[in-house]
Amino acid sequence: MLFCINENTDKKLSLLPTGKPHVSFSEIKCWKECSWRHKLMYVDKIDMFEPSPFLDFGTAVHEGCETLLENNTIDKKKLLTDIADAWEKHGFGKPEWYEKMPGWYKHVPVEEWCEWAENMWDDIPAFLDDTFPGWKTIKAEEKLYEDIEGSDVKFKGFIDAVIEVPKKRGSGSNYWILDWKTAQSYGWRRQKKQDILMTAQLILYKHFWSRKHDVPLKDIRCGFILLKRGGTPGRICELVTVSAGSKSLDRALKIMNSMIKMVKKGFNLKNRNSCDYCSYKDTEYCP
Repeated sequence: MLFCINENTDKKLSLLPTGKPHVSFSEIKCWKECSWRHKLMYVDKIDMFEPSPFLDFGTAVHEGCETLLENNTIDKKKLLTDIADAWEKHGFGKPEWYEKMPGWYKHVPVEEWCEWAENMWDDIPAFLDDTFPGWKTIKAEEKLYEDIEGSDVKFKGFIDAVIEVPKKRGSGSNYWILDWKTAQSYGWRRQKKQDILMTAQLILYKHFWSRKHDVPLKDIRCGFILLKRGGTPGRICELVTVSAGSKSLDRALKIMNSMIKMVKKGFNLKNRNSCDYCSYKDTEYCP
């Protein structure tokens, strides 16, 4: 077993087969969907990354949301240029690229993607004011690097936004842990909103943020803010609240701890129900 020293506490941390002394939610989600894919990606480090317009678009939109919360302004010109540059670099607007995409993919000119981004940024301030009266930013893009109880590895994560909102009744405030998600024009279906592999992200963020700042769980709320591509201006944002009670937390912690245990043991199984959108499908790594 390999070890490293945690610089903050001098606690000895074990290195997982991934070579890291921590786990992230993206790793946990990948493992839960298919532990064999997790092995290929995080342990064997076989890179099958393919550029995606959704990824480049989402990165630019997230950056705009972050600067809006931090500085109350967005450098739209710079971010829209980033989107256009990504389209040029990867050829997303060329028939030889988008004609190879699956049937569900609908080609849209980059100008329309840029319009979607602007509409999202324009809608956010009024949406936040209406949804969270009296809100103020506590932190945009907050890093978590916290001890996992009963484990010799850490949990690592990045919270998109933490805001403080006065309670509707009585004194004091609630804290909202928020995650920006770009989505289709209709948002998310009910099944996705209730999927533990979506909600566990914010459930774990709430748990570890509470411990980091010694804030009672009862004073913390969490949710996804959906930003709908092609949505009607004024109706682009949607808050999807996440139930993060004790049962939900126990379930999320169980998934995380099971993942750590199985990864340490090197126990990996292929989940054939998770193959449809896997980049390793029908390759030499997963024939």
